Amino acid sequence: MNIDFFLSGLMYDPKNPMLFQSVLFFGVFSIFYLIYSFFNNEIKVRNALLLAFSLFFYYKISGGFVLALIFMASVDYLVARNLPRAKSERKKILLLSLSLFINVGGLLFFKYTYFFLDVYNSVSGSTVSLAMKIIQPIGISYFVFKSLGYVLDVKREMIEEPEKNYANYLLYVSFFPNILAGPISKARDLLPKFKENSVVDKKIINAAVFIIIIGLIKKIAIADYLAANMVGRVFESPQFFSGVDLFMACYGGLIQLFFDFSGYTDIVVGLALLMGFQIKGNFNQPFKAKNITDFWRRWHISLYEWLSEYIYQPLAFIWRKQKLLGTLMAVIITFLISGIWHGPNWVFIIWGSLHGLMICWDVLTSKYRSKLATLGGKYYSFFSVFLTFHFIVFSAVLLKSPSFNYTIDYYSQLLTTFDPKMLIKWFEIYSWPFGVMIIGLALQFLPLNFYSKLENGFVKTPLILSSIILVIIIFSLYQLSYMEAMPFLYIVY
Repeated sequence: MNIDFFLSGLMYDPKNPMLFQSVLFFGVFSIFYLIYSFFNNEIKVRNALLLAFSLFFYYKISGGFVLALIFMASVDYLVARNLPRAKSERKKILLLSLSLFINVGGLLFFKYTYFFLDVYNSVSGSTVSLAMKIIQPIGISYFVFKSLGYVLDVKREMIEEPEKNYANYLLYVSFFPNILAGPISKARDLLPKFKENSVVDKKIINAAVFIIIIGLIKKIAIADYLAANMVGRVFESPQFFSGVDLFMACYGGLIQLFFDFSGYTDIVVGLALLMGFQIKGNFNQPFKAKNITDFWRRWHISLYEWLSEYIYQPLAFIWRKQKLLGTLMAVIITFLISGIWHGPNWVFIIWGSLHGLMICWDVLTSKYRSKLATLGGKYYSFFSVFLTFHFIVFSAVLLKSPSFNYTIDYYSQLLTTFDPKMLIKWFEIYSWPFGVMIIGLALQFLPLNFYSKLENGFVKTPLILSSIILVIIIFSLYQLSYMEAMPFLYIVY
């Protein structure tokens, strides 16, 4: 019976995936890490353990789609190995086309088949449907970008020598800390680290534990709390709420989205560091951005860098003779692709296009804004941050909308039923979620050296004490996550 229970825990369960913030993951990872720590300086054994755990982790969250990951990675491995050997540019283009077909084709098939079918039906008036059900592999957008970026780097000779060790390459693509939602590590940054000894000492372990603690607090104490106690219910049924509820949910929604994604990133960065691998973070206080261009240098940084390097820069180079027009065209197409990449829905395409248009505005008005910045000083900086933040707040509604019609209805209801007099009543009912929102915003505007001092202090604590603190915080946060949410309130003002 116990053996059967243990074996069943190793099998894929779609109702109980092994997510990073789950108790199941921390339990399994603790066992893995104990074994891993004994072989930290044995590179081959260490990498074999990492690869086995990474594939097991992906299997536990996606089932048989682990085979799709292995297949796509294998194709890119072989393509990259043969690119330098190709004697003509034509053969290189054919090899690159194979990689593009497998990666982009796989992404389009799994993620966008239904979307394209809906578009075709709406345009043609047809009612074409599929006999089979297509399920999207979790994280496919990320591991496709990782693997495709590697092939493009080999083609551009950014990587002089393709990876010869197949297991190392498969480990790079499947590396469990960033397989689900990034950060999108470049092969030229991460692959060499698998060939080096990884240093894991008391200082690094404590730094990693500190980052994980920050990530868990962001995810559970802020993002999940706001989702359960305010944001989720409003966006799920906006027709039951007033304009004030919808207005405040716009702010809460963005704060929840940021702390959810940022918290996830901190957790995976900390997990990678625990094993001796340093991967770049994805956020740098994005609410301090002075314009949308600055925002994208601070928000989902690895995606912005990938899109810039592999899409925007090649397009801008091709259209360099068109000068400013070529730059603007490259920006629009890049962010159109960004919107499509985010999901098979018109709302993402519109969201990406809006951000692209705002970056075009930044390009067109850069000289005038520089003059205003010189004249306005701190006042100009304040209003730039204020306006940028509010554009992000209200455009982020698209990211939470199931359809564009939903977005239109949401804003229509917000504008037609908004009554400022009801704000006091709202604060009385949602005082705790509002307090969490304020704390979240305040944490974003604290100077970075504040966090550095906290981390430096935590790093100096004894390892046993930092481990106890982590366990206490995890226990406390999960108690918080199981607390009864505020009752659903049908508020009619």
